[in-house]
This record gives sequence, C-alpha cells and structure tokens, in this order.
Amino acid sequence: MLLDLPLLGRWLTGWSLARGLPLPQLVGGGFVVEVGWPAQVRRYVFGEAAEALQACMARRHAPYTYVKAAVEPAQLQRLLPPGWHLDQPRYLMSAPAVLAPSVPLPPGYVVQVATEHGAAVHRVLDATGQVAASGRVVLHQGTAVVDRLETQPAHRRQGLATYLMGTLEAVVAEAGIAERLLVATEAGCPLYKRLGWRVLAPYSTAVLLPAS
Repeated sequence: MLLDLPLLGRWLTGWSLARGLPLPQLVGGGFVVEVGWPAQVRRYVFGEAAEALQACMARRHAPYTYVKAAVEPAQLQRLLPPGWHLDQPRYLMSAPAVLAPSVPLPPGYVVQVATEHGAAVHRVLDATGQVAASGRVVLHQGTAVVDRLETQPAHRRQGLATYLMGTLEAVVAEAGIAERLLVATEAGCPLYKRLGWRVLAPYSTAVLLPAS
C-alpha cells in the first residue's frame, strides 16, 4: 500500500513536537528525524517498500538507527540486511471529526493537566500521587496527533485509557481540528477501534543493533 506521504509527514511532525525533537526533513522519498537519544539516534520513515526505502537500507548506518515504513512487517523483513531486527507491529490510525463522548474518571484517581513541548499532557494519578496512566496530544497546522498513551500494569482494565482518550479528544474538539492521527500497538489497536478509530496502514519498524 502506498500511503500519502504528506499525511505521513503530518503524523511524524506531531510525533516530533510531542517529544521536543527536531522536525522531520524530507530525504530520498521519505523523512528523517535526528532523534539523538542513546537508544535511537535517528529514524527514517517511508510510505512504501519502494526504491527510496531499499536505497536507505543499502547504506551504512550507526547502531540504533530506526527505519519505519507503512508496510506489512514481512515486506520490511525481506529488505533487512544482517544486523537489523524487526520490532513489534504497529498501525497508523485516524479518526473522524466527531467521536464518542468522554467517560467519567474511575473513583480513586485524579487528573493532572500540563503542557510539555507544546503538547497537552494529561496524567491520571492514583491515591498515592503516582502516575497510573498518561497521554498527550499535539495540535499543529490542522492535525491532532495523539501520542504516548499508556497505562501502568497495576491500573489496567479500569477504563483509564478510555477516559484519557476522551479528555484528549476534548482538547482537539475545542480547537476545531478534524484530522486525528496516532500509531497504535497491537495491544492498543482494539481500544482505538472501539472508540471509532480506523487503521490507515500497517506501521512496521526495524532497528540496527550494535554488533555483539
């Protein structure tokens, strides 16, 4: 599947802004972000398994370089040189302008709202003040990107993720933004589908690990 490259760029821009990273740059038919983390120095993102992705895989890269593409994992796997490892599958998803109404916060929790790197960050705290769940959304040039939605293991299956999606949706709705994007894990995909999101494309990842 050939994913619309500008759409992929809008997702990646929101992802970068949510984490305080440099904005993606067009390179060879895809994008590159200079991440600069110890465990991820750089990430390349492509919309298909075509010449641009193949050329990228043929070049020499530093360890902890990531390559992501809107293709099935098996397609990316076939292009991987020795030393590259396939990560868990993920899915690029979008949602309509009108989603289901929010749900109440379960008893025993409070919500904390902050702004980090321009993203609206919502955290659910338990009775001890520890973070039980969190998520963030970036609004940029008509696109909302939901990112880093996670619930701690001890607090799962209590509706916290659903609650957070509702509070983040309220931020998006108030801004009048129609395009919503996120990348879901295999475990998170069913939740988003129940909330009205749909899969646009698979989103596969490979990482170059240091030689042992």
